[in-house]
Amino acid sequence: MLGNLSLHINRSARRRGMVRCLFGVVGALLFAMATNTFTPYMSALFAVMFLEKGQQALGVLKSIAALFGLFVLGLFGLVLGSFVQDFPSATLLILGLAIYWTFRWVHIPEVLRMLFLILTLLLPYLSLTAAPLGDVVLFAMIVNLAIALIFTQLAFLFFPEPLNEVTNTKKVNEDGPQFDVGKIALNGLAVLMPIVLYFYFFRPNSMLITLVFILILGMDPSIYKSKKTLVIIVANFLGGTFAILAYNLLTITPTFSFYIFLIIGAGIYFTYHMHSNKASAPAFAIAYRAFFVVMGTIASSSDEAGGLVAIRLFGIGLAVVYVIVAYKVMMYFNDPRLYGKETE
Repeated sequence: MLGNLSLHINRSARRRGMVRCLFGVVGALLFAMATNTFTPYMSALFAVMFLEKGQQALGVLKSIAALFGLFVLGLFGLVLGSFVQDFPSATLLILGLAIYWTFRWVHIPEVLRMLFLILTLLLPYLSLTAAPLGDVVLFAMIVNLAIALIFTQLAFLFFPEPLNEVTNTKKVNEDGPQFDVGKIALNGLAVLMPIVLYFYFFRPNSMLITLVFILILGMDPSIYKSKKTLVIIVANFLGGTFAILAYNLLTITPTFSFYIFLIIGAGIYFTYHMHSNKASAPAFAIAYRAFFVVMGTIASSSDEAGGLVAIRLFGIGLAVVYVIVAYKVMMYFNDPRLYGKETE
C-alpha cells in the first residue's frame, strides 16, 4: 500500500512539473510574440532553463537581481567592445583575465559564470564585426529574460513545488577527488584563449555557433572523460528534428492555432521526459532548448531548416573535438588533481 502511495505521489509531482513547465514556457513564448518582442524564442529558452526538473522559484528579489546582473555583464561586454579596435592588446588581456577568473570563482553558480563568460567574449566580438549588433543583442536578452522570469514566477505560483520534492535536490560528494583551482583556471585559459584569438583576428562569422559551444563545453574541465558530449550531440539532433518537423507542418497549415497546437504538442513530449526519474531526463531538457533555438533560427533565416540543423550539429562536433583534445593535452602537462599528501 505504501508503494502505491509513493507511486501516486511521484506521478502527481511529475504531472505538476509538466504543467508548470508547459505553462511557463508556452506562456512566455506567446506573450513575447504577441508583444512583437525581438527574438521571442529566447523567452521560451530562458523559461525552459528556469523550469527544468529540480529548479526552484527564484522569487521577486532574485529575479530583479538576475535582470540587473545581466545588464551589468552586458554593459561590461559593450564597454570592452567600444575600444576593442583602438586597444586590441589591452582588450585581449582583459578577456584573458575574465576567462581565468571565471574558472576561479567556483563559489559562484556555474550558470552565472557561463553567462558572464559568453557575454564578456561575445559582445565585444559582435561590436568588432557589426557595431550596433551588440546593443541589440543585449536589449533583446534583457527583455526576453524579464518575460521568462515573470511567467516562471506565475508558473510556480499556480503550480507550486511540493516541499518534499526539494529536500534532497543538492548533495555534495565530499569524498570525491580534490583539485587545484589555480591549475584548473590555467587549463581553462589555455583551452579557450587560442579560440578567442582566432575569432578576434580572423572573424569567421559563419562559425559563431562553434565559439558559443566551445565556451559552454569548456566550462567543464572534466568533459574529456564524460559522456556529456555524446548526450549534447544526440539531444541537439532530437530537438532540431522536432523543430524541422514542426516547421514543415506549419508550411502545410500556416495558421496561428495550429502553431500553438504544435508548440504545446512538442512541449508535452519534452516535459514528460524531462520530469521523469530516468537518467536520460537532462538530455530531453537540452533537446527542448535546442527545439526553440532551431525554431528561432528558422524563423529569422531564409535558409532551409535541414541545413540549419546540419550547420548546428557540425559546429557542435567541432567544439566537442577541440575541447576534448585540448583538455587532454593540458591534463597531461598540468594535472589539477591533488594526490595523497597534497590534500592534507
